[in-house]
Amino acid sequence: MAEGIMEDALIKVAAFVVTIVVGYIAGRSGKLGSRPGVTVSTIVFNFTLPCAVIHAFGAAEFDTSLLILVPIGFACAAVPYLVTTLITLKKPREERVFLMMGGNSFNIGCFALPFIQTVFPAPMAVTACLFDAGNSVVGTGGSYAVTGLIASEKPVEHPVKFLAKRLFSSAAFDCYVVLLVLAIAGIRIPEPIVTFTEPIAGANACLAMLMLGLMLSLRVDSQKLKLVAQDIAIRVVFSAILTALVWAFLPFDATTKAVVSIMLWAPATAISTTFTLWLGGDAGLAGFANAITIVIGVVAAVVILLTTGVIA
Repeated sequence: MAEGIMEDALIKVAAFVVTIVVGYIAGRSGKLGSRPGVTVSTIVFNFTLPCAVIHAFGAAEFDTSLLILVPIGFACAAVPYLVTTLITLKKPREERVFLMMGGNSFNIGCFALPFIQTVFPAPMAVTACLFDAGNSVVGTGGSYAVTGLIASEKPVEHPVKFLAKRLFSSAAFDCYVVLLVLAIAGIRIPEPIVTFTEPIAGANACLAMLMLGLMLSLRVDSQKLKLVAQDIAIRVVFSAILTALVWAFLPFDATTKAVVSIMLWAPATAISTTFTLWLGGDAGLAGFANAITIVIGVVAAVVILLTTGVIA
C-alpha cells in the first residue's frame, strides 16, 4: 500500500517534468507565436492561480494556528533578499540587480502549490497558500520595488506609491489579502464559488508547468556562468539552512514540515526574470538561472518525499 502511494506521487512528479519539457519544446517550435510564455503566464497569474487559491481556502477547514506561516513565509523570502543586498554592495549595478532579484522568494503559485495539491491531502494547499501570502509580499513586488529604489538605472520619485502599486497589481496577492481577512473573521467562502473554481483550479497545475517550460531559457554567455553559480549558491545555502530550521523549530506535524520544506526549495519566481529586465539587469541570464532552480526544485521535492516518509 505504502509503495503504491509513493509510486503514484513519483508518477505525478514525472508528469510535471514532462509537461515542463513539452512546454520548452513547444515554445521553440515557432508554432505558438513569438511570445507564448507571456500569453500563458497572463492566464495563470490572473485567472487559474487566483482560482486555485480561492478553491484551496474554500475546500479545506481553516486552522488559525497556521497563520504563523504568513510571517514565516515573509521572513524566508525577506532574509535572503536583505543578506544578498548587503553582500552585493560593491558589485556592478547590473550584477547586483541580477543577484538581488534571483536570490529571494519562491515560486509557490506556479510550482509548489500545483505539486502540493496533486501529491498531498487537500488541507495542505491552505498551508502552501498561507506561506505564499507572506512570500508574495517580497516576490510579487516588494523586492522589485526596493531594488528599484537602490539599484535601478532611474530613481523612483514616490517609493511608497511605487511599492503599493507593485504589490496590489498581483491578482494572487489581492486574493491572499481578502481570503485571510475572511478566514480570520470566520467567514466561509460560499459553496457555489468553491464548486465554480474547482475545475479552473485543477487546470492551474498543468498550465503552470507548461508556462515554466515555455519561459525556460538555456542560452547563456559562458563568461557569466560564475555569476549564475553565485546566484544558485545563495538560493541553495539559504534553502538548506531554512529547511533545517523548519524541522528543528516549526511546531507542526511532519507532513506540514515536508510541505514547507518543498516550498523552500521551489524555483525562483517566474516574474523575477521580468523584474530583472525592467530594472536594467540581464533578463536572459535570469531566465537561465531560473531554469536551473526549476531542476533543483523538482529534485528537492522528490528527495523530501523519499526521505521524510510522509507519503510512505
